[in-house]
Amino acid sequence: MRIERDSETGSHQVLKALAAGVAVAALAIVAHVGRIAESSVAGAVPALGAFGPGKMGQLRAMQLDQTGAVPAGAAELGREALAKAPLAYEPFMAVAASGFREKAAIGTAADAKLLTEALRRNPRSREARYFLMRHALGSGDLNGAVGHIAVLNRLTNGVTDQLMPGLGAAIRSEKQVDEAVTALAPHPELLEPFLKGFSAKAKPAALSTRLVQRLPRSSFANPAVRRQAIRLLISAQAFTQARGLWGAGAASSGLIHSPDFSDTKAPPPFNWDLRADATGAAERDPAGGLAIDYFGRTPGPLVSQLLTLAPGTYKARLDYRTTGGTPGALGVQMTCAGKDLRVFDQPLTGAAGVSQALVVTFTVPQGCPGQQLAIAGRMQESRDSQQALVQKLDVTTGAAK
Repeated sequence: MRIERDSETGSHQVLKALAAGVAVAALAIVAHVGRIAESSVAGAVPALGAFGPGKMGQLRAMQLDQTGAVPAGAAELGREALAKAPLAYEPFMAVAASGFREKAAIGTAADAKLLTEALRRNPRSREARYFLMRHALGSGDLNGAVGHIAVLNRLTNGVTDQLMPGLGAAIRSEKQVDEAVTALAPHPELLEPFLKGFSAKAKPAALSTRLVQRLPRSSFANPAVRRQAIRLLISAQAFTQARGLWGAGAASSGLIHSPDFSDTKAPPPFNWDLRADATGAAERDPAGGLAIDYFGRTPGPLVSQLLTLAPGTYKARLDYRTTGGTPGALGVQMTCAGKDLRVFDQPLTGAAGVSQALVVTFTVPQGCPGQQLAIAGRMQESRDSQQALVQKLDVTTGAAK
């Protein structure tokens, strides 16, 4: 996967396609914006002639069709109205909107000027702003498009959830990343849905890290934005940067965060992720540690944490006690994050009811910048279950003595 350079036109074509898609994807929005629906009045455009209040009423009654375009005849009626009612905004919008009749249409520069005049006469015209947004997207003007979306969001609830994910998904070049961050800086409320859309489609690692690096530091005060940014860095295999961003909001010392599982506030993945699914369940025990129940049917992790160990030799120590089932059905495992490479997998054996200390010496290889440490249900023909109370899981440098 490559990053498109600024000289390439593919990225602009994606924005043009997005502008076309907005005509359909934004129907729910413009249902609030311009009451998009078929109308019997919309098709009843009178012949040109004397222009009076009745015709202005007909112009105002026109509604966008199911593709987000104005009906045939609106432009003609709008042109007549321009001469007779120059202070009204509807004639300017009706004439300009003829440039958006086709699904893929983005309007001309002349259409944009007319729409701007419509906004001067009625700054709250959501219809005119909707078409200007499409024109800006189709013209590759991210700053203009984001500005219109921000205003639409203030005028109509739900705009960001409808449009910003699509805009984020359409970003494909370094230049677009920089333009988008600049455009979004004054509108922090748009960042979360934008990042959600950006991460919804696979992006080159360098593009994801560039986006996070250029986001305003103040934006990470929003926990949702911070989580999205961390996910982007992890998807780009930038584990150290992700841990640094995560750690800015959580105190941590040592190679493992909260080895006794006591921190219930810091979020995964650099704190413990406890799961409850078809594999089993893990939860904090009131007396301390974790109570883990592996059902035995579906192998998989029940407790995990993402680490950023440098290549070298380490030892992991797990303090636990089997409380039921078959010892050895559970195991402590480490894999290279994002890769099909297992570092170690050791079963939790020992007699039930007896405290155990499992120590594993292991080596993190080169090319393994992130590691998933987990307590997991293991694959077994017997499908035995196991319940255990885990007091502590820690990792230190050096081999076991």
